[in-house]
Amino acid sequence: DFKSLVETRILLELKTVRLAAKRRTEEDLAKMEAALESYKEKVLNNEEAVQEDLLFHLAIAQACGNSTINRMMLIITPEIINNFEKYHVCDKDQGPKRIKEHQNIFDAIKEQDTQLAKQMMKDHFNELYKYCYNI
Repeated sequence: DFKSLVETRILLELKTVRLAAKRRTEEDLAKMEAALESYKEKVLNNEEAVQEDLLFHLAIAQACGNSTINRMMLIITPEIINNFEKYHVCDKDQGPKRIKEHQNIFDAIKEQDTQLAKQMMKDHFNELYKYCYNI
C-alpha cells in the first residue's frame, strides 16, 4: 500500500543520502546535478516532473555505493511514480519549494556533510510524510 511504500522509501533514503554524502564521486555529482537541472527545467516550465524528481533520488541512490540499496530503490520507483500520479502528490504549486529542497540536498552531498544531507532529506520528506498519513 502507499503508506508502506512511503515509509520504506523514507527509511531507505535517509540512510542512502548519508552514504552518498560520504562516498560520492565527481561523476556521481555530475549525474545528480544533471538530474536536478532536468527537474528544475520541467518545474519552471510548469510541466509534470515526477519522473525527473525520482531520477534525482535514484542518482543519490547510485552515489551511495551500495548496490543492494540502489536495486531496492529501482524496484520501488515505478510504484512510487504510479502512486504519486494517482494521488497528485507532487502538485505543481510546490515546485519552487521542491527545487530548493533538492538543491539543499545536493549541496550537502557535494560538501560531504552527512548529517546535513540527512536533515535536508528529512525536511524534503516532511510534506510527503504528512500527506501520506492524511489520505
